[in-house]
Amino acid sequence: MSAIPSPIQSLLDLFASDLADVRFGDVDATTLSGAAAEVETAAEALSAAQAVLDEARAKLQERQDVLMQHAQRALAYARVYAEANASLSARLDAIALPRPAKRARAEGEVLVLSSDDPQPPRRPRGRPRKHPLPAPASAPALIAPETPTLALDATGE
Repeated sequence: MSAIPSPIQSLLDLFASDLADVRFGDVDATTLSGAAAEVETAAEALSAAQAVLDEARAKLQERQDVLMQHAQRALAYARVYAEANASLSARLDAIALPRPAKRARAEGEVLVLSSDDPQPPRRPRGRPRKHPLPAPASAPALIAPETPTLALDATGE
């Protein structure tokens, strides 16, 4: 993709051909082509800088991943160490590091951290519970017969 928009390129083409001998104040074919060349040079410099920036971002991400792995391990060791010290344990519990969603195994793999979004609840393991089936609307409802109650006096008779 060109750094020069197509309407401007069309105008540059007109000034390079039909309007090559025309000058409007400080604007002519030479000044327009010079400005276009400067735009192309700046676009090439931007492209090179973008490549360097992308490489720097990748290195930063790699370093952050290594730091996160070390921090996770350090926090786990520190929690075990602080089991007998309640105040230190409380301070360590206040530190919330993101948990790695996937462990990086090879050098080329990137460490993916889980998001702070709540995960859907896990389905329970094992067999599902048996629920009684509701009675169909056309079937008569079974009603338990009433049990007669006996009145007892204060002596229990």
